[in-house]
Amino acid sequence: MLRARDEDATESSRQALSGFCEAYWPPLYSFLRHRGHSSADAQDLVQGFFAHLLEQNTLTRADQEKGRLRTFLLGSLQNFLYNEYDRQRALKRGGDRRVVSIEEHLPEAEAAMMATSHLSDAGCYDLVWASTIVRRAWDNLQTAFVTEGKAEWLEELRPFVAGGSATPPNQEQAAARLGVPIATLRTWLSRLRQRYRESLRMEVASTVSNPADVDGELQHLYQILVA
Repeated sequence: MLRARDEDATESSRQALSGFCEAYWPPLYSFLRHRGHSSADAQDLVQGFFAHLLEQNTLTRADQEKGRLRTFLLGSLQNFLYNEYDRQRALKRGGDRRVVSIEEHLPEAEAAMMATSHLSDAGCYDLVWASTIVRRAWDNLQTAFVTEGKAEWLEELRPFVAGGSATPPNQEQAAARLGVPIATLRTWLSRLRQRYRESLRMEVASTVSNPADVDGELQHLYQILVA
């Protein structure tokens, strides 16, 4: 990811950096808002923090210290906030660097922050991190199913996999709406659950510095979501 700041960086490394920043800015932003920063200041701080990571090669220490990248980033952000130089740059903390596009999902991040007001700052960070991973996994599935011409039945089957509904969906009714036998619907559900697990795993893998951390981060994500 750090190679993206070099002039000869490959397109894949730039995409990896972009995906990393897009996955982590909502929890970092929510943490800052939870700490009392205004929305504008939190946005500037996130941009400045990512620029700081690139400029200082800070992420290379995550591998050296053998810690979870998720917790390493939170600690690094806190250190960044305590730095007097950065506090003095409050009017434009991101400098001339606009590392990640925040506007598109800002309303979602703001709503997520408000929904975690009962949690600690770190608890807010973890829950928004988990929610962001899930959203990105579904977004990737949505893109794939649209390409395959299956967007309609993904929309129909998603409640069976995503949950969150007060009333459990009815398989017979869904099968009737899709015009398929119930056995076919159940086969589709099994395949969708498998693809969702794979998509979720890919998203978690994009947020860790060590592939060996993926299983542990997935387990942590599941624990956060069922708490």
